[in-house]
Amino acid sequence: MDLINKNIRSLRKLKNIKSQSEFGEIIGVPTHNINKYEHNVIPKPEVLRTIASEFKINLHLFITKELTEHNFEEFKIEFNTEVKLESLLNEVSTEYQIKRNDLDRFTTLFGDKLKRLESDELNDIDRAKLFGDLRAIFLAFNKKLTEFYIMQDHLSEIIGGDNPSQP
Repeated sequence: MDLINKNIRSLRKLKNIKSQSEFGEIIGVPTHNINKYEHNVIPKPEVLRTIASEFKINLHLFITKELTEHNFEEFKIEFNTEVKLESLLNEVSTEYQIKRNDLDRFTTLFGDKLKRLESDELNDIDRAKLFGDLRAIFLAFNKKLTEFYIMQDHLSEIIGGDNPSQP
């Protein structure tokens, strides 16, 4: 049994989902596929993304680290990430650290700031602040980019499209 197979079974049990069919309904997959996923078949990338999205867990951790009762909190994605990032931008103007699971939300925040920057309604002070925010976001994102590419390569190796065991 592969790590991903174990983690799917562990997630179902940790979320107190009694049956494979109930789990399948939640993620939109037939029950017989859930049985395969828990034992010997690695799900397709879109199924893994759905699992991560539905259960608000970090996909990178889910495919690289064993999920247990003791580390389940570490796998959860916080709902107030945008608020935390805004707060960090207000506190620090140059560099700050982010968690790997914040990268997607980070990218969204960056895009939203760029859209605001394009607005003609901004005065020079607001425009300068937005430029400072974008610079801080870019610097922090740049620090994590190498880790992101390593994670992406690892993900590609694990769930590569040439795996004949995929349903």
